[in-house]
Amino acid sequence: SGREVFANTGGRVLGFDFDAAGNLIAADAVKGLLSIGPDRAVTVLTDRVGGDPIRYADAVVVARNGKMYLSDASTRFAPSRWGGTFEASVLDIIEQSSTGRILEYDPATRGTRVVAKGLSFANGVALSADEKDLFVNETGKYRVWKIAVGAQELDIAQGGNAQAQVLLDNLPGYPDNLMRGLDGRIWLGF
Repeated sequence: SGREVFANTGGRVLGFDFDAAGNLIAADAVKGLLSIGPDRAVTVLTDRVGGDPIRYADAVVVARNGKMYLSDASTRFAPSRWGGTFEASVLDIIEQSSTGRILEYDPATRGTRVVAKGLSFANGVALSADEKDLFVNETGKYRVWKIAVGAQELDIAQGGNAQAQVLLDNLPGYPDNLMRGLDGRIWLGF
């Protein structure tokens, strides 16, 4: 009946999921990808990929095999440097530099790789039922992509191909977040 703060990351958590061990896996726009244990201890899983910082972790989904997929909404406008998440998102969308990307973190190897890049404010992420594809909001271009989990540094700015197709285009608002419901449907916020 009461509310309490479970954990304070010192950043800005925008999305979360749970891993098989019951840890809260959080996409923190300031800190990167975090694991928050049942004991409330906060651990940074990754805040870099290939030497480049994760500037705007936005959403995360955990696969059954333990791999974690997260959106780095903008590699140009970090909320910590541009006045907050709202200000950084508006700047990224107005500029249309399409620096957003989708990352995979593998806890077995502690490695982080780029699945896809070239997205205009990469936002929500959800896995297909068979976990072979990701559904990804491209907020800045009013659309949702279907991207193969096995893609390697796929440049979305070059257009669709066998590993990435626009699933929904010209949406009537900014898509913000994706989530798989219990019935298997994908829920999309505007």
